[in-house]
Amino acid sequence: ESCVRRLLSAPLTRQQVEILACHLTVGETYFFREKGCFDVLEERIFPELIRACARSVRPLRIWSAGCCTGEEPYSIAILLDRLSQNSANVDATILATDINPVFLEKASKGLYGEWSFRGTPPGVKERYFKPRKNGQFEILPHIRKRVTFSYLNLAEEAYSDIINGPNAIDVIFCRNVLMY
Repeated sequence: ESCVRRLLSAPLTRQQVEILACHLTVGETYFFREKGCFDVLEERIFPELIRACARSVRPLRIWSAGCCTGEEPYSIAILLDRLSQNSANVDATILATDINPVFLEKASKGLYGEWSFRGTPPGVKERYFKPRKNGQFEILPHIRKRVTFSYLNLAEEAYSDIINGPNAIDVIFCRNVLMY
């Protein structure tokens, strides 16, 4: 009770928010979570958006809000890479944000264990990851380069520049934010 009173007594510093985030955020995620969603993205939504962006001569802009340890934005990057192989190179930017700095650090490293692949389509791990020691797998550099990870607290108003600015977002993934 005294901790809650102390936290509510004054605005939190970023350091306090990060400490709380490390204890309160949920780290449950894996590659290609919600297969049906990724199937619709691959077959219908992304091809249409890619064509529209190509006509407008601008990149497809994707935001993964609440990206956790990176499995979601890297799954998106892998999907876009697969679509590039079926046609011209897909010009896209993927912004991945989270409030938990520990999650962002892991995502930036791009190292994952078997548990992160439990819903992954066949061949993805073999094609897009290099085996490393201790049963870890590292995402390939060309996929990692497609994703930019950044700290963001969605409870602050500063993020509105991301979605309203000159580089407005085409697709926002916010499953983890809405779910938890």
